Amino acid sequence: MGKRSYTWEEIKNFLIKELKKTKHIMTYGTIGSCNIEHDIDTIITKKPNSSSVEFYKEIHKLFDSLDNYLNKKYNSKLIRFSTAAEQFFALEMAKYSKKDLAFHVMIYVSFPQIEKDWSWALFENDNIKEILAKNYDCLRGSVKDLFSKKFMKSTHCDSLFTFLYMYDKINSHYSEKFLIKIMDHYYDYLFRKRLKLKPPVIRNKKDIKKAFYKLLGILDKLNKENA
Repeated sequence: MGKRSYTWEEIKNFLIKELKKTKHIMTYGTIGSCNIEHDIDTIITKKPNSSSVEFYKEIHKLFDSLDNYLNKKYNSKLIRFSTAAEQFFALEMAKYSKKDLAFHVMIYVSFPQIEKDWSWALFENDNIKEILAKNYDCLRGSVKDLFSKKFMKSTHCDSLFTFLYMYDKINSHYSEKFLIKIMDHYYDYLFRKRLKLKPPVIRNKKDIKKAFYKLLGILDKLNKENA
């Protein structure tokens, strides 16, 4: 796909600097080769006592900052996707070019959520703790944080948080028209079918974020009620 004008080391240093400003991200790290010519596999976890709303706001702000940096310095953009199965579709919809940076992003609020999300792709004798201990390179926090008593505890809404990170296309560089269409569809499913609530009206990007944070607030409330 051609050489980038920037290096992973440059991107890594930018992220480390921005991550120092965050309060709700417990760990932020990469897993894999960090080959910017292909994509960067990223895992982000939330501090157990933090608000999910504030946690995701930090994530969106972090990726917005990196996108702005790439755009201003290299006329490039950051494209985020959530699953390997989605990758080629997402890059095509975002009009990916050889100078852009692709991030495969996985976001978790508990260790049991990781176990559930990864279970389909592992062999029976694979040990997730060992895989993470050997391969998770943290730019913020430590791998040991994943094994803390509080993070090891499941939450009532773990599965819905998995849906949410997979459905979050806010930093995916889709056209606004397509982004509204796809997020409206996802919100209809999560609000109406899963939570039995009236779905929000989505007219623009501002409405998309507003609805996303409203949904996170609902999940946090459900977790507290079912703790």
